[in-house]
Amino acid sequence: MLPYLVSMIMIILCSVLLFKYCFSRKKPLIFGIYQQRNATFLFKFVTMYVILKIRKLKVYLKRLLAAESGSGKDGVIHVQEHDACLEKLYDLGGNEKAVDGVYFNGMSKSGDAVICGIARRPQRHCDAFLYLKISGEDIFLTPSLPDTYLKKCSDDHEGHSVQGLSATNFMPMRTWKLLYNGEMNSKSQPDLIFKVEANITWSAIWAPFEYDTQMSARSVANDMARETWSAEYFQLLKKFHQTHYEQMGYLKGTVSVDTKKLYEINMPCIRDRSFGPLREWRNFHRYVYHFIFLNNDDFIAVGTVSQPCVLSHLTIGYYCRKIDQSVKAIDSSDFQLYQHGENGNPPKDYGFIFSIGHQSYAVKVQAYDEVSFFIGKEREAKFYERWSNIEVNDIKGRACVEWHYNNVVPK
Repeated sequence: MLPYLVSMIMIILCSVLLFKYCFSRKKPLIFGIYQQRNATFLFKFVTMYVILKIRKLKVYLKRLLAAESGSGKDGVIHVQEHDACLEKLYDLGGNEKAVDGVYFNGMSKSGDAVICGIARRPQRHCDAFLYLKISGEDIFLTPSLPDTYLKKCSDDHEGHSVQGLSATNFMPMRTWKLLYNGEMNSKSQPDLIFKVEANITWSAIWAPFEYDTQMSARSVANDMARETWSAEYFQLLKKFHQTHYEQMGYLKGTVSVDTKKLYEINMPCIRDRSFGPLREWRNFHRYVYHFIFLNNDDFIAVGTVSQPCVLSHLTIGYYCRKIDQSVKAIDSSDFQLYQHGENGNPPKDYGFIFSIGHQSYAVKVQAYDEVSFFIGKEREAKFYERWSNIEVNDIKGRACVEWHYNNVVPK
């Protein structure tokens, strides 16, 4: 009799706890922005994890079959055709908010740095900028900065080219050419004008990381499971989707200043490419993205994005290991946006931990210099590029950390 009563009591208690769990009050948004785990989190996590794993398996099998099927009529391997398709210019069409952007961010051990972005927009507009940080010199910046919204001139072709600045692909996922010929200003003395010519080649070191297919299923499922699901929610996910991939490489070339000084550019550099029919910066609340160059020649990209209409918290990133040339997706990170610079002032000294599989990585960041600029005709987005000293599991290095904020201050 006693065992029966104990069993009944346990069943009743479990039923009460399960009922309370399933119908518990939804946790409030943090700062009115960031979703928290709620009662249905576990169910949604498992569901999305399985869906994403099946999707990744389908992509893997499709590419495996393509690679083994040989070459096409023109002798080009199918996998290379995939790369060429990604690297070609995106047709902006008639979409007012369409975008096709390429971005470079490199940094040498001596502190030299290059940051360049060119985003093609409809009606021959571009969001474009170039920063050159050269040892022994001030930071050089293109004349329109801190604004980046530019109009192509008659000499600019339809590619990533505007007002003397251009980025051109020569071999898909292998080589890009970055050129600039024009005036640049000094950061500390804006009235000083220099004639600058830059001729730089970016070459790939690692395989590209495609966010559509290579993100960690565990990480994405964890972030999506926090959100409120509905038919409208998944329609918005599809509507705001963009193709996005990144690749670690190396910059080599020269920079001439006033035809008198010639500087060698030699540094590791990340290349970012994204395109799609809709990029509305007002949809983003903010993001932080770390581009980390370690002294052992490993490279890490790790960050967090908040786009509240679809994902109030999204962990992104990957680790490029020199020892085996592997590119592995980041599974989790304890970097919470609301704990770092939510008031619009990025911290200079902070840390966080991310993991890949069963391996954890402790990151220490200390910023020492920065530049800032705006994106969009109405300055919809404000960015900080912050050069920093960094340490990951006791391995020292350097980083450029990009902080983005929805710019609520009108132009």
